Amino acid sequence: MKTTIIKIALFGSLFTLLSCEGFLDEKPQKSLLVPESVQEVRALLDGYNYLSLTPLTSFIMSDEWKTTSQDWQSFDPWQQNAYLWKRNVFEPQERSSDYQTLHGQLFIANTALDILNRNPEAQASSEVNELRGEALTIRARACFDLALLFLPGPQSNRADQITIPINLTPDINAPLEMLGIPELLEWIEEDLETAVEYLPTESEFKTRPDKLTAMALLSRVHLYQQNWDEARDAAAYVIQNGQRLLDYSELNPAMLYPFEPFNQETVFFQQMQTSVIPLRPSTNVVEELYELYDENDLRKTLFFRISPTTSGPIFKGSYTGGFRLFSGITLSEMYLTAAESAIRTGQIQEGLEWLNQLGENRYSNFQPWQNLSQEEALEEALKERRREMVYRNMRWMDMKRTKYLDPSFQAEREIDGTVYTLNEEEQFVMEIPPYEVELGMN
Repeated sequence: MKTTIIKIALFGSLFTLLSCEGFLDEKPQKSLLVPESVQEVRALLDGYNYLSLTPLTSFIMSDEWKTTSQDWQSFDPWQQNAYLWKRNVFEPQERSSDYQTLHGQLFIANTALDILNRNPEAQASSEVNELRGEALTIRARACFDLALLFLPGPQSNRADQITIPINLTPDINAPLEMLGIPELLEWIEEDLETAVEYLPTESEFKTRPDKLTAMALLSRVHLYQQNWDEARDAAAYVIQNGQRLLDYSELNPAMLYPFEPFNQETVFFQQMQTSVIPLRPSTNVVEELYELYDENDLRKTLFFRISPTTSGPIFKGSYTGGFRLFSGITLSEMYLTAAESAIRTGQIQEGLEWLNQLGENRYSNFQPWQNLSQEEALEEALKERRREMVYRNMRWMDMKRTKYLDPSFQAEREIDGTVYTLNEEEQFVMEIPPYEVELGMN
């Protein structure tokens, strides 16, 4: 019993070590940190405070918000660079907490899988299979977040030219595999499809991946690849087997934070890396986005309040129930994915039905969308996606895939009188921090 406690305590320190300067330099022996039993794997995969984190960088680069030149000057240098969509965001000796965290999540998932595969006690049982499914889902999600930041889209002419280092084994001393977006997406899909076979339909806790989580992530990955039929089918599965949408008319917009955490609409709970940037009074939602909300749109007062400092809109509608930004998966995302995918394949009426089901729970005196052309229906679906998914750390993915669907897409920001434009495909692919590359080679 004492040995078990010591091992859990040692592995608990891994969450801190993974984000500390020098962790990869020192490369501790895995045997000093790794638990051995199924029960310890359960404890390991329940570390959601670490495993639930998603990148801050993708939020900074999204075009949903703006700041003042004065506040921008107070950002860290890498945050300033990301805000202006520079490819070389990090200085030569600078670390990326997002890069470290995602690779830390990979290490934990790989370690859990290794224990389950080699432990005599971990023969095929429902408990063990469930743990395998959770680890595979965690690994797939971390890989996908890495791809969104550091690899071009699958439609890019450079898709076979750019690779990133990925460790798909629990051995931190093993040579890293250099994978491009085609190989990495294939691996992600395989992990998620296998996870679907192992996981229960719904978990007791929304911080644990379940079958709905894996299917929802598959839907997201297929949407990114423009696999419209597959994206729609996976989203429809989640809708049909999940709970129900929140009725926004039943919520109180006068509350500082109107949404409860782990609410019925949450499929999988995640949150963005901690940062003061979203909390600053000068961090305002851009006017173009705020103007998309009509007066009968219940989200206008549930998602936003007006800043007394800038008179601009400030976001308050996080599904964490507080100031931390929710970045997980919701049923509403699945409705939007099903709607967009159906419309893009010419199934306009089906797409509008998905869209109208969401609209009924988001508007007062809702007037259904009907009798629209494919172009009109798609425009409404994409607008609705922007309204619904605001500040959920999904906009960077949507901007990136939009660039391949519409090469004319661009965004602009102004700092100190200079306008910075995001319009080149290369700007959608960050360079891996040079220091991380150097560490990976040693």
